Amino acid sequence: MKTTTKLLSYLMLIVAVIFLFSTCASKNGSAETAKTGINIEKRSLILTIGASEKLNFTLSPEAEGQAVTWTSSAPRIASVSNDGTVTALDYSVRGESRFTSSPATGTANITAKTADGKFEDTIIVTTTTQGTIDILTLPPMKDQFSSYFLIGNIFNRTDARNNEIVNQRLIHHFNVLTAENDMKPEYIAPSRNSYNFANADRMVNSAIASGFKVHGHTLLWHRQNAQWMTSMTRSSKENALAAMKKYITDVMTHYKGRIYSWDVLNEAFPDSVTENDDWTQVIRKAGDSQSPNPWYVSIGADFVYEGFLAARLADPEALLYYNDYNLDTIGKATMVRNMVRDVNARYRQEYPNERRLLIDGIGMQSHHNLHVSEAHVRRSLDMFRPLGVKIAISELDVLGQGWGDFSRSGGSGTNKQSGSSVTNDGIKDQAWFYNELMTLFIENADIVERVTWWGVTDSQSWRSAGLPLLFDSRGRAKPAYYRVIEALSQ
Repeated sequence: MKTTTKLLSYLMLIVAVIFLFSTCASKNGSAETAKTGINIEKRSLILTIGASEKLNFTLSPEAEGQAVTWTSSAPRIASVSNDGTVTALDYSVRGESRFTSSPATGTANITAKTADGKFEDTIIVTTTTQGTIDILTLPPMKDQFSSYFLIGNIFNRTDARNNEIVNQRLIHHFNVLTAENDMKPEYIAPSRNSYNFANADRMVNSAIASGFKVHGHTLLWHRQNAQWMTSMTRSSKENALAAMKKYITDVMTHYKGRIYSWDVLNEAFPDSVTENDDWTQVIRKAGDSQSPNPWYVSIGADFVYEGFLAARLADPEALLYYNDYNLDTIGKATMVRNMVRDVNARYRQEYPNERRLLIDGIGMQSHHNLHVSEAHVRRSLDMFRPLGVKIAISELDVLGQGWGDFSRSGGSGTNKQSGSSVTNDGIKDQAWFYNELMTLFIENADIVERVTWWGVTDSQSWRSAGLPLLFDSRGRAKPAYYRVIEALSQ
């Protein structure tokens, strides 16, 4: 009897264990169903601040037909829209360390849940100031901005080979090119009445064959002149005027019909000018902080009108630009406004049957830093608008820091590669300022005909230490790129 009782007890214990196991299995099966009822395809995602990506998911049969809602555990780090599009907005800890060595990151849990609440899935999204997407995989900027203005960049000898542009980054995103150096006076005309067009010709012909417009840069300047031009400061007015007009005529005639616009005159005014100055008296001359403009020294202020007139006569179809930096400052902007106004008024008086202006446009170089105000750029655009001229944003880059930090870091010269103190916050602020600028340019697209960046990647920039461009040294899109594109939807 005792044996039977023990056996029965063992049997009951076995049944209990089986029941408990089956119950647990049932529960585990329900939990597994909850996991597989909805499944986000990616288990994790890294996004550059400003970038967005739509998350794809699948529903198992028991969840089919149900609406799905999305939530973020940290919406200030990464938001998510009703269709599952995640946008990187910020990072969780302020990144005051140097951006190049320590990109800041933040994390957010993005959850998709069915309407009945039975099924959900979550992935971790990490946001970063580091670029993650290669330039060539992004939609072409030239197409995205085609309704507003041309999108340009610089090019050099190495970009042109076998009568075509071989730089795929230029081909992908841009439709107008400016020679960074090879069309400046010292390269084009090493001796008076003697020209060296070989490199510039190869570049221009390659650009045109590859479908680009070409902007000529630059004819008259106070820097990068040939020695014979510099010596004009000791020449008579008549000799200098004849030499200048012949130089402009020869160069523009050589490229007639191939170059759609020219910087006829570059950077005539020093930084010290004020809005109350007489523009004819304050063009760069001996004693200024930079070298004098030799044409002004020998000819006087008339060289501006005579130079543009020679250019107009040499190639009547080309757009003629005056180009300068710091045009967000009231002093220099006023001098440029007054000069263009007066030169065009004189042309109208001397050539009353001409419908064109003599100076067609103003090139605003736009080598900016984080202490430049969008309001000041807007003020200058408003000042130039009544002139009836076109505007080119001709040499755009924005330091990821203020000018003082850039100068102290050793980045104030050409091609400085080290000493950067750009922080993660600087990279974010740079992106927002780019957004403000592009929004402003779109608002003024009726007069802005071109936006040209002065370089493609940070490592190629003449101000590389300040990380001033849209793409990092690896050719990946920075937060600035995404904020530029965002301006299209604002």
